[in-house]
Amino acid sequence: MTESGRERIRVGHGERDAAAEALRDAAADGRITLEELDERLERALTARTFADLDVLFEDLGGPDPEPAPVNEAPLPQLPGFSEHDPLILDGGWSSVVRTGEWELPPFVRINGGAGTVRLNCLQATTRARVIDIEVIASMGTVVIVVPEGWAANTDRLSSSWGTARSKIASTPSDGKPVLLLRGSVGMGTLRVRHPSRRDLRKLQKALQSTRRRELER
Repeated sequence: MTESGRERIRVGHGERDAAAEALRDAAADGRITLEELDERLERALTARTFADLDVLFEDLGGPDPEPAPVNEAPLPQLPGFSEHDPLILDGGWSSVVRTGEWELPPFVRINGGAGTVRLNCLQATTRARVIDIEVIASMGTVVIVVPEGWAANTDRLSSSWGTARSKIASTPSDGKPVLLLRGSVGMGTLRVRHPSRRDLRKLQKALQSTRRRELER
């Protein structure tokens, strides 16, 4: 696989965990210090692509994991991996929150109802370049927080008394996904944005907690 190819191929939890284990072994062998282990573990656990993992082992001589060919890795039979069976998030009269490490599938339907649906994608992974999100905000609130480089297209989204606002670009950076938002916000509210300082503080705390658990194993 070419270097540019590895920059485009996303990694999952299995590849991140394998890299973290290899880094701990390197520290146990004395090839890197505990300070270096701490820094590299954080980068390994937040890696997005194989290239992100490669740089952590350039001075260690491996590992060099290869992903399975795309055409040989069938999508799991889970909600969200078919346009006929989208992942449905229904706020109803309460709230639905997706945060932490989770996989954002290519097909999502959000029904805000009179509640709140919040998608925090800062640690999310996705296999798709285009995420089709149908929005029915009604009277509810929908908030979508995405990493830098992600994009959102709201051209197919309508509103009557409600408000739909995207504070991010409509064109993604290379290799990053775009959210294709369609449907109607009705009398509700939709906001798509990058992380605030508060979001970043929460993310940092979550990463530190994950790193402590990894070191305690």
